[in-house]
Amino acid sequence: MQATPRIDRLTVAGLALLLMPVLTMLHEIGGHAAMCLAVGSKVTGLGAFYVSCAAETGGDWARRAVAFAGPGIDVVAAMLGYLAWKRARSDLPRLVLWYVWLCCGFSAAGYLAYSGVTGIGDLGPGKGGGIGPLPMAGLWRAGLAVIGGFAYWQLIRAGKVSLDAMIGQGLPTKPARRAASHLFYIVLCAAAIGASLLNPVGLFITLASAAAASFGGKSGLISIGFATRPDGEPRPFAIGRSVPVLVVGAIASILFAVVLGPTITPG
Repeated sequence: MQATPRIDRLTVAGLALLLMPVLTMLHEIGGHAAMCLAVGSKVTGLGAFYVSCAAETGGDWARRAVAFAGPGIDVVAAMLGYLAWKRARSDLPRLVLWYVWLCCGFSAAGYLAYSGVTGIGDLGPGKGGGIGPLPMAGLWRAGLAVIGGFAYWQLIRAGKVSLDAMIGQGLPTKPARRAASHLFYIVLCAAAIGASLLNPVGLFITLASAAAASFGGKSGLISIGFATRPDGEPRPFAIGRSVPVLVVGAIASILFAVVLGPTITPG
């Protein structure tokens, strides 16, 4: 009898609700806020999708280090997550680690491309950009866009291959592939937008940060979800229904929205 991979949709939804705030806080708090303190500055505002840092010391280099730290921590998390994924043996940990390294990789590559195309964001090289103003900002933008786009394309390819390694290929894998990729993407994006609506800055944060990082940054999952081939051998991969994962994920997203959405202003 041919094995058919099974991935429960409610469990995937719970993982999306859990990982959205966790990976976002890794970027904002573990990256930007931690570097802000490391360079001797003060965090003046901590929101769901942004950190305000008073660059009191270090000048432009300190400010650039703080801006770079968000994508930088994503790169580190992606590499460590990938190494852990390769060593994991149980199905649920493998799926969780697949989300971690792929989403963090998408975030890092996405920031390169986004800042190159728009000139704004963490790695924007122009005036008002995270690492700007740099000389020959147009050339910097072109380079960032090319490197980010290429890295993102490679991550999509790696995501397809690694998902195949877990669930196999062939038409019987289609429901599991769509659940793991498309459903996760939809729930994560919806949760991110919902959390961003409470920010005091306005629509700019929702569009430039939350929407860009979720709908744009994780859009590679769409292509991965459509990558079912008619030929291939399915693998016995099973993720059952886990109500605790769903509940913990929902609580995590709600707390993230309620606590960090309106922005914390340290005293």
